[in-house]
Amino acid sequence: MRIAFRIAAALLLAAGAGAVTAGGYVLTVDGKATELDLDKDAQLVVDGKPVTVRLQRKEQQQFRDGGLSFDYPASVQPSTTDINGNVRQIMLVSANGNGAIVQRYTGLDPNALVDLMVSETTDEEVAAGYQRKIAPTTRTLADGRVLRGKQVRTESKDESWSRTVVASGDAKSGYLVITMMEDERAASDAAMIERFWKTLKLD
Repeated sequence: MRIAFRIAAALLLAAGAGAVTAGGYVLTVDGKATELDLDKDAQLVVDGKPVTVRLQRKEQQQFRDGGLSFDYPASVQPSTTDINGNVRQIMLVSANGNGAIVQRYTGLDPNALVDLMVSETTDEEVAAGYQRKIAPTTRTLADGRVLRGKQVRTESKDESWSRTVVASGDAKSGYLVITMMEDERAASDAAMIERFWKTLKLD
């Protein structure tokens, strides 16, 4: 039991340190270091006894940035950017271009930016001949917070996209949240966006 506890604790620390790709991990037990790859067995000798260990990454991860948090699949890594001193942006976008963008504003009411963001994300498609439909929408988060904005659909003969642009806040601070999804999307992308909305928490 003592051996198992020490190994489990070491593995948790290694996993928490956090690279996404395999390789580059070192597990140290009683001063002895062993290199590990993700999802591959490694053999250790602890207190004279052979032990097999494996380092795995949870399929669902949780992103945290201050009071903001949401769940995401381990296969897609969120990124953060400080656009300027008043805007922090978090992006969660799959290789297919489907995903979510969260912008945290200070000193600016994000509600005033919904229509601008609708234009920024769809005007190019409209210029290329896509049909655009815009309707009011709301999103209610698990904590009861209501975000208000627009649901936008763009269509051509070859593809169609659905985008949600919603906001919450006031002139002091707030959030703008955008999700985008192509209709011919991978099921995993649809599940990613659904889980994002279900688990999204704001400050």
